[in-house]
Amino acid sequence: MLKRFQIILSPLFLVYQTGLSRETTDEQFQEAFYPFGRIVEAKVVRDRATGRSKGFGFVTYTSIEEAEKAREEMNAKFLHGWVIFVDPAKPREYRPPPHRPESGPSETGFRTNKTVGWCGYNST
Repeated sequence: MLKRFQIILSPLFLVYQTGLSRETTDEQFQEAFYPFGRIVEAKVVRDRATGRSKGFGFVTYTSIEEAEKAREEMNAKFLHGWVIFVDPAKPREYRPPPHRPESGPSETGFRTNKTVGWCGYNST
């Protein structure tokens, strides 16, 4: 007999903010959006290499009403000296990996490496 399992996920509602100051921390970000409802997560998106803010973030609320209230109250308002814009978050769109042509020998017998330059003689 085949048993069926059903997974029920509680709905989470994300809002997307742009125009954040590069100095805004996750804690300050959460404090700014806390008055509008119960926050599941508030995160400023950071560059992987430098750790600096990219100037946008996401807040996750437990209900659509809370997320909508935050959008209405905080859109086009100042946060740490910068005007922020709040919109409903959209699912990330699929982007195919970049096409990288194969590096083979040229007519002169040298192979080209675009990042370094030529890399030697090809004896074939």
